[in-house]
Amino acid sequence: MSLPSLLLVDDSDAILALERAILSGHYALNTASNGKEALEKVARVQPAAILLDLSMPEMDGDEVLKRLKADPATEPIPVIIISSEVARAEACLTLGAELFLAKPFRADELLSAVENALANARRRARQGSLALLRLTVGGLEFAIPLDNVRQVILQPTTRPLPMGPGYISEFFELRGQPVCVLDLARRLEVQHRETLEERKLVILEIDGVLLALSVDTVQDPEEYQSSDIDRRERVGGSDHGQLRDTLVGMLRAAERPVPIFDPKAFATQELLREAVGVLRPAGVERSA
Repeated sequence: MSLPSLLLVDDSDAILALERAILSGHYALNTASNGKEALEKVARVQPAAILLDLSMPEMDGDEVLKRLKADPATEPIPVIIISSEVARAEACLTLGAELFLAKPFRADELLSAVENALANARRRARQGSLALLRLTVGGLEFAIPLDNVRQVILQPTTRPLPMGPGYISEFFELRGQPVCVLDLARRLEVQHRETLEERKLVILEIDGVLLALSVDTVQDPEEYQSSDIDRRERVGGSDHGQLRDTLVGMLRAAERPVPIFDPKAFATQELLREAVGVLRPAGVERSA
């Protein structure tokens, strides 16, 4: 198993040598001698934590910290300020630094500081994790939070729904309860890529009412860390239209960002209540 990587940033060769001597064998180490070099290396190295000096040529540590915390891609990385300038270092704590270790430091203090910073970062990542179900329909890919999903089944035989828009025109019964089928291909105005027999139904529960999303493919559920997700507050355009209420965020997938939607994006509560109300009267026969 590979060691967690650290980026050591200091313009003093003596401090860098001391940090390397203490941390070597515990972590994979990378170094930078000024703030500009540090920012260039962060994207390439993707360190688990950064040890940052304050007074450096070209760019001070304060400015490096501000830029790291302003970028969603680097904001989660814990930054440990290593400095003899107490007032400046303490001010950095309000800017998002994880903790401050004063120079000169002992070996056990440095090891403890790094261990605590990484533990805190892991704790935050667990708290901000999100279990998702990734779906495709007509070549489009998106994800929904797993909390609302009750089960996934193959497309069963359905019956016509005596009301509703074109994309909610069928229903079936699940353990005696009518379930409307929302055809996402029609809803999103794309063509299914799977035959009817190969499609999946994702059974959701929205405000106590069951709804089945008809999709082409469903991946196994997976839990993603907060560092994998750009929340909607950071996604451009999320303050406009329906996205304001239904876009949870964007998942950073390997190929391209994948939007995460609240299932309420696909059907309103009023529409679901009306549809189920039509199905519940005794005049609607149950399937065998």
